[in-house]
Amino acid sequence: MTPESKIYTAASESYRWKTFIVAASALFVLVVDMSVTTISLSKIADDLSITLRSVAWVVIISSLTMCGVMLPMGRLADVIGRKKFHIIGLIIFTVGCFLTGLSTSLPNLLFGRFVMAFGSAICQAVAFAIIIGVFPDRQRGKALGIITTTVGLAGIVGPLMSGLLIPLIDWRGMFLLLGFSSIISLTFAYFILDEKVIGIGGNQSILKYDWIGAILSALFFVMLIVAISNPFSIPWISLVYFGIVLVILGCLGTLIFWELRTSAPMIDVRIFLNATFSWSTSVRLLAFTGNSAVFFLMPIFVQSFLGLSPMYAGFTLFSTSAGIAISSLFSGRLSDKHGFNVFVVSGITLTLVTGVLFAQVDGNTDLRFLISMLFFNGIGMGLWMAPNMTATLGTVSRNSHATFSALLNLIRNIGTAIGQALATAVITGVMLVKGAEVELHNLSQQSTPLVQDSFLLGWKLAYWLLAVVMFLALFSALVLMLKTRNIKVSN
Repeated sequence: MTPESKIYTAASESYRWKTFIVAASALFVLVVDMSVTTISLSKIADDLSITLRSVAWVVIISSLTMCGVMLPMGRLADVIGRKKFHIIGLIIFTVGCFLTGLSTSLPNLLFGRFVMAFGSAICQAVAFAIIIGVFPDRQRGKALGIITTTVGLAGIVGPLMSGLLIPLIDWRGMFLLLGFSSIISLTFAYFILDEKVIGIGGNQSILKYDWIGAILSALFFVMLIVAISNPFSIPWISLVYFGIVLVILGCLGTLIFWELRTSAPMIDVRIFLNATFSWSTSVRLLAFTGNSAVFFLMPIFVQSFLGLSPMYAGFTLFSTSAGIAISSLFSGRLSDKHGFNVFVVSGITLTLVTGVLFAQVDGNTDLRFLISMLFFNGIGMGLWMAPNMTATLGTVSRNSHATFSALLNLIRNIGTAIGQALATAVITGVMLVKGAEVELHNLSQQSTPLVQDSFLLGWKLAYWLLAVVMFLALFSALVLMLKTRNIKVSN
């Protein structure tokens, strides 16, 4: 019996699911935080007397922080112990919640969000590593499927809870409530988690930690997100933007060079020579790029173009999250028995089909049809996400689970940022070319026909472009199927 087998045997079935609840409760709070933040932006702008452009930095600072620290913190958790880092992450997140809830100015608010994002990045990396660290191969897909369902449920509960409670306890009260909720999760983690079972025991020397690789990776991912999202509105064709691209390429090249030569790399880049790992990560990046605009564009379309209330916009997000929650329940479990390929390919295919249908949407589209397509879009996402993560993490060793869990979360964030940037660029570009005013918050029937028509044209072109990206994801999934059809993924 191998050492890992002994660890899995030592962990009773009941303990595995207790551990699962600890990790799931943390992820639930973190996902709800995203909904609370998004829905609170307009109210925050009013209360602090700041512009919507300024308040957008509440989201931007979170994205930049998580992308900068997630991978280094994930690796650090692998080195010194996952229980320790999970608890540290929850403590930092809790402090950030209270700082945010008590803030009275934009600088205070941004600092609070920075602290929250720092803690959230740690927890997101460690939580998945805890789950896959305690479950054996035969149950890993099932566990990841249920955790994906948990995330989907949080995506449902978050908007509903925020919509109901923000008018009663204000946005500050919501962040304070999140802080108290994370304390509960923190308590569970302290008393239930056992480092010897969930991780590697935290017995590696901190002196061996790859600090240079951590700095280079943080700089690379932060600058990459800045280049993609362009929060400073830098002209795309300019010396400044060209300089940013050079910094990104320089960081990437230096990072690869260093990681190939250091004795204890933060991330062993040779893993990309593994066909399962490289093709499954390609699927993940392309799929999130091709589908991420759904969550960004649909609320705009429903509220601004169709002129419906935020409640209806909430139904669009609800239907997608519901689809994810339902299909994830069985896709992960069944992938343990039948392999990941069939679920990844079928999920990507369904997502591609719904994306093509979204390109046909116009002002006469029945809202019930739109919500149905969003539901099936969520079904498709739920089918591929957990099996894809199972395939990817099954190729890495147990002592690197937190590192690569963090990397997969980063890939999701980067794909989302690219997809939203592409959609925004296409729509605004078409509207500018047509001579229409680019005001996505005012597209209803009160707008001129030129504004409406140019928006719809940009919408259709954006979704056709994203459909091409999804087709590339499907192609990658089919290549992965061919390369791994006779390979059993395990660690």
